[in-house]
Amino acid sequence: DRLAIYNKIRDERVRELLSPNEIVMAAAYPLVAKALRQPDSNITVKMERGEPQIEDLKLKILEILDQEGKSLVALNSMLYADNVNEQLVRRKIEIREQSANQVIWKAVMAKAMAIALNPLTLVDILSGAVIDVAMILTLSKLYGISMSQSGAIDLLQKIAISMGGITASELVANLGLSSVKGLLGLAAPATGGLSLAPYLSVAVTQAAVAGLSSYGIGQVSKTYLANGASWGEEGPKAVVSHILESLDETSIMGRIKEELIAKLNIKNFSNQQ
Repeated sequence: DRLAIYNKIRDERVRELLSPNEIVMAAAYPLVAKALRQPDSNITVKMERGEPQIEDLKLKILEILDQEGKSLVALNSMLYADNVNEQLVRRKIEIREQSANQVIWKAVMAKAMAIALNPLTLVDILSGAVIDVAMILTLSKLYGISMSQSGAIDLLQKIAISMGGITASELVANLGLSSVKGLLGLAAPATGGLSLAPYLSVAVTQAAVAGLSSYGIGQVSKTYLANGASWGEEGPKAVVSHILESLDETSIMGRIKEELIAKLNIKNFSNQQ
């Protein structure tokens, strides 16, 4: 029964929340009894959907708008402004993310080029570290984090220790491949330049390993700085582990090699002109 439901709601369920005059009855498709005369002259009752009964609801809405209209408009404006602000913040984060990735990749290729073109092991290691520190400092500025050069070096050391495998691979590659690369470079005059082909192959491989290391360092640094220069509750090792697990090392090294070979070809071509 409609009236019984109304009384139940009014007197029990929302009694402490709403006054009786704040509750109105409405029906979108009320059932209306309709008498039908059958062929045998008997009268039967059929329930049919009647016209919507929403006049009281319309009046109540108009009454609320008249009383609270300005407040509702202000609230709606605040909600809209908050939504716009959220979109702007999200867009700023996306743009900063893109800029950070560009900084990281430029550092990756700069380190790869430096490693590939330099035959001296010690210089390889030092130049790579300088590029990594410069990358961290650039990222810190991008994320608005004040960081000194010594702070960047400390962060690099902490990341390198946490990365373990990749940085160890880079060190082995630098020590081993640099020696091979140096010997091939020295042998170039004696072999009439025949040793240059294997030299470039070794150099590109060494550069790709070093570039991969920088890429990992950059991604970890970006996460650390984006989190307000904090490792969070998990600590640096867990953060580094999550990031390294997400890296496609083969794909990244392949891209480094492709771009490096293209740059070296352009350089050689330019020298021939």
